[in-house]
Amino acid sequence: MKFAKLVLKNILRNKRRTVLTLLSLTVSLFLMITLATILTEFDKGVDATSPLRLATRHSVSLGFILPMAHLQRIRSTPGVKDAMPFNWFGGIYKDERNFFANFGVDAAKLRTIYSELKMSDAEWQAFINDRQGAIVGQKLVKLYGFAPGQKVTLKSPIYNQSVEFVIRGVCTGGDEKTLFFHSDYLNELLPDWAKDQASLFTILANSADDVPKIAQTIDSTFANSDAPTKTESEREFALSFMAMIGGVKRFLYPIMGAITFSVLLIMGNTMAMTVRERTKEVGTLKAIGFQRRTIAGLFLAESLLVSCIGAAIGIGAAVFVYGSVDLSLYIPNFGSFVPTTQTLVSAFVLAILVGLVSVFYSAYRVSGLTIAEALRSTE
Repeated sequence: MKFAKLVLKNILRNKRRTVLTLLSLTVSLFLMITLATILTEFDKGVDATSPLRLATRHSVSLGFILPMAHLQRIRSTPGVKDAMPFNWFGGIYKDERNFFANFGVDAAKLRTIYSELKMSDAEWQAFINDRQGAIVGQKLVKLYGFAPGQKVTLKSPIYNQSVEFVIRGVCTGGDEKTLFFHSDYLNELLPDWAKDQASLFTILANSADDVPKIAQTIDSTFANSDAPTKTESEREFALSFMAMIGGVKRFLYPIMGAITFSVLLIMGNTMAMTVRERTKEVGTLKAIGFQRRTIAGLFLAESLLVSCIGAAIGIGAAVFVYGSVDLSLYIPNFGSFVPTTQTLVSAFVLAILVGLVSVFYSAYRVSGLTIAEALRSTE
């Protein structure tokens, strides 16, 4: 600590260079925290799945539908506690930009199968009793101002049909950018070719041990039917979606690596110039009794101080921005957009490592010069 003033004065010698270095480090860390948060949010959807739920879809792909007749046989499968249809409507609210998930479900069973959805008993009952009723997640309320009793019309390009719903409740938990409505109500309005069908079936098992047996039994039951099935745990189903965006994740890692390398080059160049400019001073310090390790320590302290300040600003900016603005409202499939503690700590550690690596060689080389070599330096 006795050299703190000297370290601080050396940093402020070239204020423009120091400010530009801090800005590059701050912006780079902010971008890295943003990319790391995106990667974290990709995985959160998988981690939030229930070990008791399964999804049964057409064995070919989600683009193929299943007959509702499958539902009763699924419910009678040993180990199944309950099951319901899950119909993708693909409705658009007013404008194509206003797109959010909307599903037809069995209103009476939704609360049991998706226990993470929280809503008052009165709202649940109002939803169940109103065939035209719908419930929306809290984030849809923030985005579009939905309120209980409001009529909402969604137009589906899949069925070329506009359907009016009445909001009966606002739920929290799960994906809060989703609208649920009665699948029976939709079925009444659809053309004959689209009636009595489901995008998939959601199943609730009695126990986690029953899940693999249920999947095997259901798929065996419909193996030779006109609509064979693929049944998997909710986690496996979520992972299949993650596989579709796996290329995005693989693309983000090289970007983070490139940002780290760029910061290292900037910091390394800055510290190299700083050390070279003060080579003669090193000779003077040695002449008055400073040891090599003390001189090297001064350069390391300068680099670390710059790194810590840049890290504090970059991390603080990320926490403030993403704490003030909920970006998950505008990003599909993201339940939140808040950097985790692990991400923030990793960013700080990375900044420290960059500070150490960027100055290590220059400090080691210059501090090892003899007094005569340092004083004769023309750098």
